[in-house]
Amino acid sequence: MRKINNFLNKKIIKSLVVIIIISTLPACDKSPSEHLQGLTEDKYPVANMPNEPLETPLEINIEPKRLAMTSSWSAGVKDDGTLWTWGTDGLLRDTKTGQDPTPRQVEGVNDAVAVSGDGSHMLLLRKDGTVWGWGSNRYGEVDPNDDDTFIEELRQIKGISDVVDIEADTYASIFLTKESKVYYLGSNQWHILKNVDKDKLDAPFKISGLKDISRIEGSSGYILALNTQGELMTTYCIKNAVKVFDSDSNEICNIPFEKKVVDFAQGVADFALLEDGSVWSWGQNFNGEAAQGKTNGEIDIPTRIKGLSKVTNISSFAANTLDGQLYTWGHYLIGESPEPMASSMRRLHEPILIKNDIEVSSFSSNAYIAGFTTKNGGVWFWEGNRSGQRGTGEVVDTFYEEYVFTPEKSLFTLN
Repeated sequence: MRKINNFLNKKIIKSLVVIIIISTLPACDKSPSEHLQGLTEDKYPVANMPNEPLETPLEINIEPKRLAMTSSWSAGVKDDGTLWTWGTDGLLRDTKTGQDPTPRQVEGVNDAVAVSGDGSHMLLLRKDGTVWGWGSNRYGEVDPNDDDTFIEELRQIKGISDVVDIEADTYASIFLTKESKVYYLGSNQWHILKNVDKDKLDAPFKISGLKDISRIEGSSGYILALNTQGELMTTYCIKNAVKVFDSDSNEICNIPFEKKVVDFAQGVADFALLEDGSVWSWGQNFNGEAAQGKTNGEIDIPTRIKGLSKVTNISSFAANTLDGQLYTWGHYLIGESPEPMASSMRRLHEPILIKNDIEVSSFSSNAYIAGFTTKNGGVWFWEGNRSGQRGTGEVVDTFYEEYVFTPEKSLFTLN
């Protein structure tokens, strides 16, 4: 699989999902371009800011992850250390139907620090530096010594301690310790660890060659890590990257930028926010995932996103500016059917404005559900809500444009 092409090597799971959805979506009354024209011109203008740097350089973002979603449930960590869940399945609490769209506290947890989720499992970081997981265990993401493919209760992940940052992603669990060591657990079928002849790992495996790391993101394809000097490191060396380490198990490359990187995001395309408020992207752009216009295919090297400046917070699908504007891009599902395959895809090749006067603290997303926390402790969502992941007390199984692109405040708050 590694020799098919660079893109499949990096993000095969996310790529295949996108390809399948695109190939099976039925035609709608209007073409996607006609719908998008109405979206962007009438209510959601395309970003068109002058190329101006921030007056005060940004600092590296080390905000803990406080909000997470899978394809069916959401979780959040409050200021008091309690864990709350809502949605369908994976709630860690009893419900009559297995579904509860209203956020409620999980008993027995009052020392939570951070939570991270992917399509099917979550990780919970506690004050004592231990990590606990639940959900999918297909590749041992939670417990490689248990053959159960789904862990229904909180379970401590063995072989790892003194953790300060966590990342749950496709078939992968990644950990950063206070000694700045990065560990990986999960699937190795795409050889994130070279010369390791196992489809899944028996225990957390140390990623060599990473030093002074402050934040991590990653998947079973590769890892991105930001060090304290503002340098972005990766285990997958893109075209212009500089190799700084090589061993039998992995290599490390530095992705060069002229200014310090203060935040980054991994997705179908990858993003870096520089200290001057500019945003750069690389990777797939078939459906606007890199926000680089209608350029199709793979973007080999980091390229600045036009029209965005003075950005203070980013994800792989959205950006928040200094003056409180919220922009989004990529592919979205629109339609009357509750089934994604029966809806139509909207391709946003450039960032569009969906909300004003909002100060984002951190973003989170998964499986057609997007959200963010604010500086004052608020939690907001947009896009889908098929399993009640917005935490509004309702399940909404449609994908109307007005609903999808209108951020809605959740009943859950951080304080």
